[in-house]
Amino acid sequence: MKYLIYVLLLIFSASCKNSNDSAAFQAPYNALHALKSPVEFANGRITTTNGISFSKYGDVLYISNSIDKTFENGRRYAGIFKYTYKNNKWNGPELVQFGRIIDAYHPVLSIDNETLFFNSRSSLDSLNKSIPHNIWFAKKTASGWSAPKMLEGINSAHYDSYPSIAKNNNMYFNSDREGGKGGMDIYVSNYVNGEYQEPINLKTLNSDQTENDLVVDPEEKFIIFNRYIDSIKALDLYISYREGEDWGKPRALDKINSPKKWELTPSLSPEGKYFFYELDGKIMQIDLAELVHIEK
Repeated sequence: MKYLIYVLLLIFSASCKNSNDSAAFQAPYNALHALKSPVEFANGRITTTNGISFSKYGDVLYISNSIDKTFENGRRYAGIFKYTYKNNKWNGPELVQFGRIIDAYHPVLSIDNETLFFNSRSSLDSLNKSIPHNIWFAKKTASGWSAPKMLEGINSAHYDSYPSIAKNNNMYFNSDREGGKGGMDIYVSNYVNGEYQEPINLKTLNSDQTENDLVVDPEEKFIIFNRYIDSIKALDLYISYREGEDWGKPRALDKINSPKKWELTPSLSPEGKYFFYELDGKIMQIDLAELVHIEK
């Protein structure tokens, strides 16, 4: 009996250690102190031109930058790059391979990490032909990612881009399709019975300007996006909170908005502790609690 208890204690101890080790490894971006103001993630060593998406354990980061390939019209391709946290450092960048070269940027992982969504200007009939942005996706495989496909039920003949996925798989994105209020509007497509439904214009979030990059809280309690005001050539971040079935009036995140600079590609850490965004190509990090205030 004593031997059995001893074995059980050993198993429990090992389980606790593995759990603690796993918890520590799940968030390599964890700061040693509160981040009340933005700091450069990874000391500014990792740059991105579009997109910040961490895996659910926080040990893999996807970003995007241009690659050495051009469309027929001379425009540079973008590619998705992967960084992996190992041996106490971020290793990369490694270009994500999809079995064929495709323009790909603004990577966004699904909550379960089984799907990688992204923007692309590649045409279905010719990947080397540039067309308005569409939302594509690839499924996780044993060796990496599947051949990408254009997402059904979301894309139009216009620009459709910057997806953000809620826990229930509802997809928020922006588009300049007909019927909008401004240059680009924010839409949601609800995920019902395994299919995306007709996108809905979230009118309270939109203006006669351009609502662009966005990230939605997994529980859909708040949404953060940037808005470009053409008359003053300014782009800043805004936040809106859920109010019943609608959204509240957006307000500027003046705590982190910088005069004459553009705050791009907002993102949340998978456990919801940090807020990330791009500023001058660098990834910035701040405690989410400094920006979001939800009464419990």
